[in-house]
Amino acid sequence: MNARRAVIAVVAAVAIVAGGAVAVRAALGRFGGCDGSVTLSVAAAPEIAPAVRTAASRFAATEPEVSGECVRVEVRAVEPADVANQLAVRAGGTINVAAAAAPSPAGADVPTVWIPDASTWITRMQAVNREAFEADATSVATSPVVVAATEPVAKALGSPTVGAPQVAALLARVEAKELQVAAVDPRRSTAGLAGAGLLYDAIVTDPGHLVDMVRAYRSIAVAPDAATLLKAPAQQVTLTSEQAVLTGGDRTALPLEPAATLDYPFAVVAGKPRAEAAAAELFRTALRADREPFAKLGFRGPDGSTSAGFPAGRGAGTAPVTVRPPVDPQKIADVLGYWNATTAPSRVLTLVDVTSSMNRPMASRAGSPSRLEVLRKTATEGLGLFTDDSELGLWAYGAEYQQVVPLSQLNQGQRARLTTAVSAAKATGSDVCGLYETVLAAYRSLKEGYKEGRSNTVVVFTDGSNTKPGMSLETLKLELERATDPTRPIRVVLLGIGPDVHKQELDEIAATTGGRAFVVTNPDEIGDIFLQALIRSS
Repeated sequence: MNARRAVIAVVAAVAIVAGGAVAVRAALGRFGGCDGSVTLSVAAAPEIAPAVRTAASRFAATEPEVSGECVRVEVRAVEPADVANQLAVRAGGTINVAAAAAPSPAGADVPTVWIPDASTWITRMQAVNREAFEADATSVATSPVVVAATEPVAKALGSPTVGAPQVAALLARVEAKELQVAAVDPRRSTAGLAGAGLLYDAIVTDPGHLVDMVRAYRSIAVAPDAATLLKAPAQQVTLTSEQAVLTGGDRTALPLEPAATLDYPFAVVAGKPRAEAAAAELFRTALRADREPFAKLGFRGPDGSTSAGFPAGRGAGTAPVTVRPPVDPQKIADVLGYWNATTAPSRVLTLVDVTSSMNRPMASRAGSPSRLEVLRKTATEGLGLFTDDSELGLWAYGAEYQQVVPLSQLNQGQRARLTTAVSAAKATGSDVCGLYETVLAAYRSLKEGYKEGRSNTVVVFTDGSNTKPGMSLETLKLELERATDPTRPIRVVLLGIGPDVHKQELDEIAATTGGRAFVVTNPDEIGDIFLQALIRSS
């Protein structure tokens, strides 16, 4: 009897151990039977991370291997802007995400796979490092960008989509203080970027409307993240995604026209070990095949279609949508430049030409104001384009340069000092122009006090070219190149006034710093061109 019990006990013990081994093996996905393991680090946008984790668990259950090693997937929810910041620093550059540059990351801190909210981020990163990712960055899910509004507001806009006519109606109600537009900062959010682009396209039908765009951008209530937009008050219409509308709140989704889409690309970071890259390809295939976790969270498939579990409603139907992520690099750069210049504080040192030629007429027609008179009017009106927390200073230059108003915050006192100085500006009796040495001195001065998060810019007004001996154009360009720090960009923007300007000379100076040069011969156009110069060079 005792012997029999002993046998039964041994069998039971073996069964328990075997059962435990099966449980552990199922939980770990055969890690006990592999030579080692490959850890695949995935950084996903917060809204899609839960679906990616669910898909990763199902992927683990298939016991994936790469060259005899088991694959372990680790998914982190990270804002795309923060990953982009990290990757830019890793590449030795910077990216404007309305935040200070991230600390230089260790190799292990950089994910192998990045799933941001849109391919827009891939385009933006490739402007910093063209070889940041492996070639293929296919989408794993999509969600159209929408205007989210309460049902009464949605009905008042009079269309199931929001295009230029509806934007005009919306802005009229914004100006009347009946509504307010809210969005996450376009520098950090693709939905915000798409909405800012729509506003620009609807408002700026010609350069004369740029001031209206400045006013519209400054009226936007900026939210820290997409989750905050879900709690927006009823009088706010928000720029967000269809998926965000479907996951909470009581808003109705109105897609944009033309369409803009979040396409959640699966991007493999370049320079990772071969085993991790191979594991990433396995996981990519699994994600694209397993649509259920994404559909349940309100995401559409990579082709814009819906599948079982998609919670249609609140303006979101089951019909396929056009997949059109904002990926035009020039449009992205322009909209971000407009936004940055009109909403972010600037740090601008303005250089005013006071050589005797500034007393000449701006144009050949009778009654044309002098170049200096046009400059005074433009500079005075231009003060209204800068936010109160910007910093502005003024230098005058002829044969020599001098500081007229020190660079300081644009409070009421500083505005008064600048207005007085510009109004009192007079041309000297000499036509000797030390343009080159003045630009170099101003560039070095801005660099000494460089401030992160601001558009650090030298704005130069001139009606001619450098006529002072001593420094050549090639020397100036060389010195500017030596002073340039890619992580602390300072741009030189030059506005040539009148018919005597040497445009090629100005272009070469501007190009050395990543700035722009403009030539104005019509006094009626200088205000618009000045605004374009500030915006396009931010």
